[in-house]
Amino acid sequence: MKKALLILLTLFSFTAYAQDVLMQNGTVSACSGVFYDSGGAGGPYQSNEDLVLTICPDEAGSLVRLNFTAFSTQLGADTMTIYNGDSVASPVFGTFDGANNPGIVTATENNGSGCLTIQFISNATGTIDGWAADISCFTPCQTVVSQLDSATPAPNGDGYIRVCPNEEITLSGSGVFEFDGTGATYEWDLGDGNTIDGQTATFSYTTPGVFIVNLNIRDGNTDSDPLGCANTNLINQVIQVATEPSFSGTGAAETALCFGETTTIDGVVTPTLFANDCTPPVSGTTFLPDGSGAVYSTCITVDCFESDQLLTDPNQLITVCVNMEHSYSGDLDIRIVSPNGQEADLFTQAGFGTYFGGANDDGSNTPGVGADYCFSMSASTLLQNANTIIAGTNPPDDSYEPGTYLPIESFNELVGSPLNGQWCIELVDNITADNGFIFSWTLEFDPNIQPPELSFTPVTTSESWDSDPSITNTTGSTITVAPLTAGTHCYTYRVTDDFGCEYTEEVCIEMADDITADGSPATLTVCDGEDAVFNLTGTPNAIISYT
Repeated sequence: MKKALLILLTLFSFTAYAQDVLMQNGTVSACSGVFYDSGGAGGPYQSNEDLVLTICPDEAGSLVRLNFTAFSTQLGADTMTIYNGDSVASPVFGTFDGANNPGIVTATENNGSGCLTIQFISNATGTIDGWAADISCFTPCQTVVSQLDSATPAPNGDGYIRVCPNEEITLSGSGVFEFDGTGATYEWDLGDGNTIDGQTATFSYTTPGVFIVNLNIRDGNTDSDPLGCANTNLINQVIQVATEPSFSGTGAAETALCFGETTTIDGVVTPTLFANDCTPPVSGTTFLPDGSGAVYSTCITVDCFESDQLLTDPNQLITVCVNMEHSYSGDLDIRIVSPNGQEADLFTQAGFGTYFGGANDDGSNTPGVGADYCFSMSASTLLQNANTIIAGTNPPDDSYEPGTYLPIESFNELVGSPLNGQWCIELVDNITADNGFIFSWTLEFDPNIQPPELSFTPVTTSESWDSDPSITNTTGSTITVAPLTAGTHCYTYRVTDDFGCEYTEEVCIEMADDITADGSPATLTVCDGEDAVFNLTGTPNAIISYT
């Protein structure tokens, strides 16, 4: 009866719903159940089989996956070949026999059918238990593109949003989905360590600077990623937050006036540059213990370029500088490794017992004195061909002269690397003798490749003194003031920049009291030609005039 069932199945294609699928000729649609050899769960398969079975997903857009939990055939005699597609003309995943378990096999995204085709051939003598594989399907990630739909304030002609500190910004965005956006989630990354959920975000920045904002989207497909499939693009919306200008130089010629005097007050404003600091950090100390084939790494993180910016020219990496000591240069290979794993050799084993730096060669782990070795495409000499000097201790010996040298491999090997990310110096200690230290290392990139939008200086668009009745003259940003009353008089200098930000500086002066007399002055007369003495004791408020 079992054989009759198998013959019947070979005549049709069918859809299996959580049922077992036996090896046979034909096509089945299934995303669940177990795939067995022709003998089923109890096995074994039969001799002289030559069967081809295609397993396809039961939903369009899905991919079939087989997880082989058991596999045993005659080694070199009974073979299974798995094809990535709906026929034996499809690309081959591999051929398996004996105990060579296929493991987990999944149709790939470039396989338009989502099917797997299995061919099994057994010879005429002997059979073994066969196999069992769990059948499942998964939906590959669709293409998801995030986009900015609206922004308040709107971007300027260069595409940057310019705001003042604490000014409210509202961004709205959406996703373009290859198939379906149902269940998608949205998160705005504000570029300052903060995030906001949802398609619309309203926020502000308290400090001046440049912030790169992105909209991160996850769809509802958790087959490929438990968090959902993510967008692969970056909108990289640049937001520049204005710097506060300096009012140094603003002030009055005289800050204390006698009654009735005048003074001038100068208004001086100087915009403040915000400069993108793209100096990579300096690493810490790394011990290089004695090893045979051991690999040591020391890494720094670069994060001051645009998120998708690449090294496009070898000369954009000006220097790689390492401060180190080691007592046997013949031990070492030194290379630079970029964030995506591209690498270039800086130095390879040479020089035998030549030191790096002022090495300590007493066999202990006591550090010697580091020396700076830089590598640049502008240099002309390899480090292995450098002059030597006497340096180090226990004993002092020949040591490569510090300087800038040509790397063994061109920095062209690094072209295409992301600029942002973890850059590493990797050392291979090839021989079991001697140790050393890297005390620090760093990179220098061409400053011209720094994104221009990450630095800015606001431009003053208007400047004036607030009106005041005591201002008697205005020349440019200088006013003349004549306070009408005694006391403190303050004047406000008001400035606006091209970000729309307004700043003020206040200058105050003191006007002294007017001099007044109590009552009417006495009239004292002197006769012509005669001397006269007047005693004014007791009359401090007297006003004396001569006529």
